[in-house]
Amino acid sequence: MSTNSTQPALGGVAVDQGSVTNERVILLCPYEQRHRVVRNQFITIEDRFTPGLLFLGRIVGGPFFPQENGSGEIRAEVEIQGELVNGMPQGTNNRPAPGSVAQELPAEDVCRMLGLRGDMVLGTLSGRDDLELGLQSTSKDVLPRNIGIFGTVGAGKSNSVQVLVEEASLRGWAVIMLDLEAEYTAMDQPTTQEHLVPRLQRFGLQPRGVADFHVYHPLSCPSDRPDSKAFTLRLADFDSSVTAELLQTTLGERNALLDCIDYYQQKYYTSVRTSDLDRENELLDCSPQAKLPFTVQSLRTRAQERSPRNSESLDYIGLTNKLLLLVHSGAFDQPNVRGLDIKEMLQPGRVNVIDVSAANDLVKNLVTADLLRKAFAYKCVNPDVPPALLVIEEAHSFMSRERVQTMQATLQMLRNVARRGRKRWLSLAFVSQQPGHLPAEIFELCNTRIVHTLRSMHNLDSLMATTGDVTRELWAKCPLLGTGEAIVSTPQYHRSVVAMIRPAASSRRFVR
Repeated sequence: MSTNSTQPALGGVAVDQGSVTNERVILLCPYEQRHRVVRNQFITIEDRFTPGLLFLGRIVGGPFFPQENGSGEIRAEVEIQGELVNGMPQGTNNRPAPGSVAQELPAEDVCRMLGLRGDMVLGTLSGRDDLELGLQSTSKDVLPRNIGIFGTVGAGKSNSVQVLVEEASLRGWAVIMLDLEAEYTAMDQPTTQEHLVPRLQRFGLQPRGVADFHVYHPLSCPSDRPDSKAFTLRLADFDSSVTAELLQTTLGERNALLDCIDYYQQKYYTSVRTSDLDRENELLDCSPQAKLPFTVQSLRTRAQERSPRNSESLDYIGLTNKLLLLVHSGAFDQPNVRGLDIKEMLQPGRVNVIDVSAANDLVKNLVTADLLRKAFAYKCVNPDVPPALLVIEEAHSFMSRERVQTMQATLQMLRNVARRGRKRWLSLAFVSQQPGHLPAEIFELCNTRIVHTLRSMHNLDSLMATTGDVTRELWAKCPLLGTGEAIVSTPQYHRSVVAMIRPAASSRRFVR
């Protein structure tokens, strides 16, 4: 490990006085070293009485000046990050003794020790423009283990999503974004926020749009983009239990739905012999000529025909009304319209935005389910296609803690995609301003987390309970983070850090 050995020591640890904590010590520094006492500076502290015991610290407070005349010693507050063993940080149950000598660490050593280097550059350590941090696009332990991006309105969450998408695309990942507010539909254009240009230049960037960019929308929910491509949802493409849950059917309606679906599937698969692979290929055939066992219209007709047999356990009348909602949406089983074309979307470096800003919640959730199922199926059938990142905006509206008990089939599908997708380089990014409404299992599926400002304890508690490598002191900073700042926790980093996320180079709508 290199140190600035040509310089005098930065200072020494003071004797504990007043209220002390396990994680912090006071550093006494000569006044002439004031220019070196900089907040967010990483330092090493060699214990005075234990040979070989080396602590890693970070200056978090100061400099403080006990005397008026600019002489004597100045003080700084240091947060102990852990012990350094063979040059790498580890946890500690100890503190440096008074008189232990401190020395600052070069930026390159800090990046190596904390594992911050990655080809996907996210930004810098907060307060340290010389310390870039990124994620490794080729490591299966990072993106394929899924990402959670959380933060309140205006905290910088959408910018972080955009930066992640830009970087993934540049590294050859195919990206599909579910855009609930149509804010990402202009990412093929450069940012128009001129005040961001100097910050972009620090990263060697200029305003630029995403090169390979496409927008899609459900047929009944037009997009503001004139070149957006329409697609239809096909009810036969959904797992029947997921359909029942997303329609919020009663037990009687669910039984009736399964009875009607079974009727058509028995007829179809008796006449057409298919293997599991054939069924996967049928699911992925997005052409208007694709053969389907049923449509929403035929399913509703069957439910109407069975309505005279209505009972408490088989509610065909209630089912007919639920299916009528899908018919009236205009998003389902439209003739001469292609389905969701996953093959077209999963091309190297391509960014695809599915604009559902004009859709109701039911259609948004069904589009989400359709995307998850088809993307996973396509990766299973075609393992050599590029790595893929699926961004699910406002994930709590698709899978909420309050509804999780009635959505077990949908949760199982999500669990299956998130866990098995890792082996196939399929990554999910869950984005939410209300993480407190997400089921606990969603957090367990997200090994990398980017947490912007959250002020509600309801939201913070959910993250604190499931993110073990973030200290209490770091969580205490979360409500005080500035716009663009975020706590980043990932298996790649040896410790969680506070980052300043770089600005996006591409355009986003509705920015202030």
